Amino acid sequence: MNEALSKKLFDDFPRLYRNRHESSMQRGFECGDGWFELIYKLSQDIESVARESGLKPDSTAWPRCRQVKEKLGTLRFYVFNCDEHIRALIDSAYELKWILESRQ
Repeated sequence: MNEALSKKLFDDFPRLYRNRHESSMQRGFECGDGWFELIYKLSQDIESVARESGLKPDSTAWPRCRQVKEKLGTLRFYVFNCDEHIRALIDSAYELKWILESRQ
């Protein structure tokens, strides 16, 4: 993903992408620019679920992304502190991308 789009994600979701230099995120988003909108929406949704569950953004239990990459044409989005609700969001994002692409 290009630098400007990556910066927007890092700037808009600093808690989700915190400590990125200590994980595979040090390589940035390992996918094309076409994934940006889906990743942005998924990031919003993950942070919303975290807030709704009562987590504080400064909590060590707050979700933290460890890697985002494209592999074999699909998005791989790996998160520390991932509960069942967040896993469902990630799974839904995978399905949505597949549905959108199959309609084109």
